[in-house]
Amino acid sequence: MLLLGLGVFFCLVLRLVPMLMSMLNIDAQPLYSLLCIVIVHQCTTRMMRMNTQDMEVEEQKQELLAKLKIIAERHGWMYKGQPSVVKLARTISRYACERQIKHLLENARFSDDSQRFDSYYREKSEFATLKILDTIKTRLSADGVNTAILTEVPSDIGRYDVVIVQGYPCEVYCKGEEIIRVEVKAGLSVNLEQIERYLWDSSPLILVRVITGHVAKIEPPKLRSYVLFSLKELHAKADRLLSGKFYAIPRATCTVCSDSDCPHNRSRESTGIVTFPDGKFLEDLNLFFQNLSYAAERTASLIIEELKGVALSQNQSGQAVISSPSNR
Repeated sequence: MLLLGLGVFFCLVLRLVPMLMSMLNIDAQPLYSLLCIVIVHQCTTRMMRMNTQDMEVEEQKQELLAKLKIIAERHGWMYKGQPSVVKLARTISRYACERQIKHLLENARFSDDSQRFDSYYREKSEFATLKILDTIKTRLSADGVNTAILTEVPSDIGRYDVVIVQGYPCEVYCKGEEIIRVEVKAGLSVNLEQIERYLWDSSPLILVRVITGHVAKIEPPKLRSYVLFSLKELHAKADRLLSGKFYAIPRATCTVCSDSDCPHNRSRESTGIVTFPDGKFLEDLNLFFQNLSYAAERTASLIIEELKGVALSQNQSGQAVISSPSNR
């Protein structure tokens, strides 16, 4: 938006200078040419600086993913014939104890932990996403915004609940398209490791916490210094795992660690299904329905604001296209 404003300002300057010089009977051509050179230089320098900063994050991300691919292949962390890089990124980000990470690498398990949890949690998340999608469709259609809505979208850093795609952007975020990501959290928990990983992509991320009524638009470029810090530390951790020189750090996670040979191990076998106690179930259900409509409307409003504020495309028409990737 700042570049657009500067462009409009400079266009006005370029139109007014010749008129002013003509009124004063001054040859405007030399000054006009010089002004054009200055404006082009300033705009080019600013764009190069912005692109350089974005490129730095992208380069650091790709270098980290390349290291994780090597680690995954070395330890056989494969899924459907491909290195499970996203699962590995999640694992090394989640645990401080690198011995625990090493143990998990050497004892790869792709079990479905969701089987331990009451299906109510999953149903609540899917239902919230459905209602938010319906609201987004209604608002996009009413505002005449032509977009594609994708769900369960895989990427090199995770799988997004919802992605809004619109072409002809003022700012390019991904392959010439404006992309807005939406992550829906139906419960009280927020996986900050996941959110941090999603910051590696520069496109806007709308985080929805239905149970608390929180909806926030996160702009990763504004957190660039932290993103680079995060990537730097993960690079160092990946290097230690590759070299075999890692740290064993006793923490609360020792109670769920499967490394029985570790002197810090305090694991105990978990039994039963994780669910709500009776007294909390109704409270959670009421909060969920009380806040869902606001969360859906607020999410749709932020998407509309982002699309109108960034894309600025002309004569948009037609209905939104709803689709879902076939390769899930």
